[in-house]
Amino acid sequence: MDRYQFEDFISDYIENNLSMTQRKEVETYLKDHPEAIEKLDSVKNIMESMKTLPPVSASDDFMSNLNQRIQSEKESNAKPQYRRSFTGYTPLMAGLSAVVFIAFIMLGMEFMPDEHNSSTVTPAMAEEPFDLDKGNLPSQNRNQMFVETEEDSVEDDIDVPVKRNINDRIQLVGDKRP
Repeated sequence: MDRYQFEDFISDYIENNLSMTQRKEVETYLKDHPEAIEKLDSVKNIMESMKTLPPVSASDDFMSNLNQRIQSEKESNAKPQYRRSFTGYTPLMAGLSAVVFIAFIMLGMEFMPDEHNSSTVTPAMAEEPFDLDKGNLPSQNRNQMFVETEEDSVEDDIDVPVKRNINDRIQLVGDKRP
């Protein structure tokens, strides 16, 4: 028998509700464990002091009141609880949705091109004054310089690969050459 089994049998041992084999097991445990005797004595004292307490009485309609209260609690839990909502959302979810929506709009506006972006301004529309002393050419003339060039600058940088004959230097496994 271990401590937990002993503690389960204490009240039955005091009230003499155990079989003979269980009673002998408890008595053997008590001989082997002196601290268990102290626990047994404390439980006996508590049980004796409870016998001296005055009896508790309840009103005659206690059970009917208790059953009514239980029934009303069941009914209140069965009713759905309505919360304040804004278009079907709780205030928290409506607020979070609004924040996400505003963030989406702000990011969209950040990545949209606007009239101040240089990629949307066409050179034909720009009429800029220019000063040759400052090196300030109008954008229309700059684009015309690129268009008027007759040479193709792409072909200048192409290197034609040189093909070398390396057949006499390589001998493959299945090759029967001397």
